[in-house]
Parts: sequence; C-alpha cells; structure tokens
Amino acid sequence: MPEHDPFDLLSAKVDLDDPAQYCHIHRFMLGALSRVSDSLSATSRSAILIAKRHLDGHATVGNVATMRVKLWDEIHGRDQSNEVGVLRVRTVICAMHGMDAAAASDTLHYFLMFWQESELSMVELAKAMREAYGVSYQPG
Repeated sequence: MPEHDPFDLLSAKVDLDDPAQYCHIHRFMLGALSRVSDSLSATSRSAILIAKRHLDGHATVGNVATMRVKLWDEIHGRDQSNEVGVLRVRTVICAMHGMDAAAASDTLHYFLMFWQESELSMVELAKAMREAYGVSYQPG
C-alpha cells in the first residue's frame, strides 16, 4: 500500500479552490491519460485529443461536449459497472468534465479513484504527478 494517497498528495500541493488552477489540473489529467493512451479505447484517445485542443483554444466547448456524449454512449447501460474498460472510460470522462469551484476537488478525486480501480499504470500516474506538480508519489 502506498505511503500516501495520490489525492492527498496533490490536494496538499494544489489549491483546488483557486480557479486559476483549474486549467492546470485539466492539463495534468490529460497528460497523465496520454501516458497510458495505448490502454484506452479509440473513443477515449480521440476525446483526450479534443480536450487538449480545447485547452489550447483550437476546439470548442461543443466539440468537448460531443466527445463526452460519445464516451457515455460507449458505456451505455454499463456506466455503473466495475469492468476495467468502463472504469477507464469514466477516468477520461472525469478529465473532460468542467471544472469549477464546486467540483474541482470531486473531479480530481473521482479521476484518481477511477484511474486506480481501472488498473491504469500507477507508475505513469506518479510520473505525471512529478512532472506537473513536483509531487513525489511511490506506488505500492
């Protein structure tokens, strides 16, 4: 078992109540997912690209919303399943979710929970945490 929970480590480093941090949190989540893209569905990989383009000002909110609908369609009827594939899609959905003061903490929490439960690489998550925030996390 890791000494520290990834959420605890990140929330100690990032002010989740600061709207200026929301874009960076999104970039962190998308960057982490990019590290494990070979483990994700084609729809998930496309969604990540659209979300990155949106953060860079090259895709619209509508483009992001369309991709979120496609992700939900991919797991339709199984959205509460604990299947690895479903949990991975839910991880991507979290990264595409709008961030605001009421949801930033929850969004990051669920992103990390789905990441862990979907058996995505904790080593790659640790690398993304270190790269984005200088956080040292040692997966167990």
